[in-house]
Amino acid sequence: MTVTEGEDKTSSELHKTLTVPRGIGVATGMIIGSGLLVLPGLAYVRVGTSAVYAWVAAAVVVLPLLIVFGRLGARYPTAGGVQGFAQAAFGAPGSTAAAVILIGACAFGGAVMAISGGNYVAALLGNSDAGGWVALGYLVVIGLLQAAGSRLAGGIQSAVTIGLLLLLGLVAFAPAMVDSASLHGDVAGPGSWTSALPAVGLVFFAYTGWELVSSTAEEYRNPKRDFPLVIGITFVIVVALYIGISLAVQLVVAPGDPLLSEAPVVAVLQEVLGDASGRVAAALGAAIIFATLMGGTWATSRIVFATARDGLLPEVLTRVDAKSGAPRPAVLLSVVLFGAVVLAHALDLISLTRVVELSTVNFVIGYAISVLSYAKLYRSAAHRVLAVIAGLPVLAMLAGFGWVLCYPAALLAFAAVVHRTRRTRAQAETAEV
Repeated sequence: MTVTEGEDKTSSELHKTLTVPRGIGVATGMIIGSGLLVLPGLAYVRVGTSAVYAWVAAAVVVLPLLIVFGRLGARYPTAGGVQGFAQAAFGAPGSTAAAVILIGACAFGGAVMAISGGNYVAALLGNSDAGGWVALGYLVVIGLLQAAGSRLAGGIQSAVTIGLLLLLGLVAFAPAMVDSASLHGDVAGPGSWTSALPAVGLVFFAYTGWELVSSTAEEYRNPKRDFPLVIGITFVIVVALYIGISLAVQLVVAPGDPLLSEAPVVAVLQEVLGDASGRVAAALGAAIIFATLMGGTWATSRIVFATARDGLLPEVLTRVDAKSGAPRPAVLLSVVLFGAVVLAHALDLISLTRVVELSTVNFVIGYAISVLSYAKLYRSAAHRVLAVIAGLPVLAMLAGFGWVLCYPAALLAFAAVVHRTRRTRAQAETAEV
């Protein structure tokens, strides 16, 4: 769509507002999710004092995937992220399949963030029945902030992320701030790292979200240089925090503490801050949920925008407010998708567990599409080896989903029908000419 001189309210170009510092803030907010409040304790319960090695192993497993995303994002910086990678590798069929899978994932993934945030805030307010309404309120606020533009949204998310990192840093350094008598746990020696393997799959999902980060690549001022740098720095930050918090939970929280499997971070804060721990924990949870939902809405709206730009969704979704740089129709549709799933959950039409499963399986399929795209686009032996190493854990994860795989299978069948219909229509139009 061409913008004429009299048409200055909308355009179809995203603004290049992301720098390395702001990109780190956005990416970190997308990766660190509410699971961090629970997973360190669950891992400790499962494998005991070897739990910290599960976090290290999961970081090693995800690293090849990050190299794949970093290289693809720098070479193909599109708002569609994985969709753009599939377009470059497999043309229109790959683009259509990736778009359907990603939107199918994001619709449920955004709802998971909103529902988790709503339940958390409602519990703090002492009214657990209001979780659904709070979740919808979250979506309205996030939608308005995203509609105000990427510059404002990115600045707010970066500020929230800084506060989040400070609070998480407080947890990670807890063992150094409490009396040695308060250290109830222990850490197994490096030789016992193999006993941590049963918990690697559990904590792996704390490292997911990179497929959403790749959808921001188009908005970098210099994506070829900055995007891989942001991926690398964010990975280092996230791994350091995860390992630090895992160690804090293992050292500070007693193995028999009832909070270990439900709120281990709160248990650590109680040892450090005493009566003030509740308020800090509330601030920490609110910051994590806000940053994650902001990032998820940002990424989903860009995927919707890119899908519309490829002609798979109505053209109105390609409109970008010229002043703010926000793809407002795409933001609106993203919030509506999240809200529809939240409403279905509030009406007891779908459980939160099922919402999580339907989101996660599609994101893992998105990982698989990225690895296949990388193997197609980078043909040297070294690159193919990297693709195999990155793809093996993806295949292992997919094997564990069982019948839930019917959901992405149905979406891929739908994508095939859409692609065939578009191709038939294009051939008919060509014949008429």
